[in-house]
Formats: sequence, structure tokens, C-alpha cells
Amino acid sequence: MQNQTGQPTRTDYLQIGPPLAPRQRMLKALGTDGATLHELDYEDLALTVEGMRLVRQAALTVLRRFSRVEEDQVPLARALALFLDQVFWDERDGGLILCADFPDQSFCLPVPRGLWGLRHRPGRAQ
Repeated sequence: MQNQTGQPTRTDYLQIGPPLAPRQRMLKALGTDGATLHELDYEDLALTVEGMRLVRQAALTVLRRFSRVEEDQVPLARALALFLDQVFWDERDGGLILCADFPDQSFCLPVPRGLWGLRHRPGRAQ
């Protein structure tokens, strides 16, 4: 779905899975068998400013499903921490998938290719 400016709406990014084991919930929500997904360590990631905004808006949407939350109650660090239960690179489109696991459902946030990259860490081969 797109808004009037042609930009994707938040609901395009947020996909919710049914009650299964966390990885199976995520795969089912994304409609994939996981063959093109590669797990990444969140410490190796760098998000652009736009990518961080996307994560924060998605975190607000998820948290508001459970309780009343104001924007100022969700600093960027908390928003990002919410989506670091599972992190995958999708080789099909170069996107990143950040997942938050809750007891009965998972929330996965696809982050488009241009909104993230690998963080350079000196002294470590990548």
C-alpha cells in the first residue's frame, strides 16, 4: 500500500506471524522457506538515518498493540533493541529483516537494501 506521495505506508513494512516457534513464525510471515535468508550478528549492522526512523516507527506500532505508548517513551536504542531477536540478510533483494519475538507472535521488519549496510570494525575480517 502507498500513501498519496507514492511512499510505502508503515503497514507495508510490518508483517505479523501466527503462534509458532520464533524462526518458523518469521518464515511463515515472510512467505519464504528461508533458503535465501542468512542470519547476521546485529553488531555488524549500520542503519541509515532513514532506516533508523523506519525501525522507530515500526517499534511504536508494535508496542502500541500491547499498551498506550507515546513517541517520547521509545528512544531509538529501545526501538532498535526490540527488533534484534533475529536478523537476516535476504540475498534475493539485498534487504535486511529485523525480527522481534513475543510469546505468541513475531513481528518482522523488512528494511530495504539502501537503508542499511555492514559496519566496519577495525581489526576484523568481514
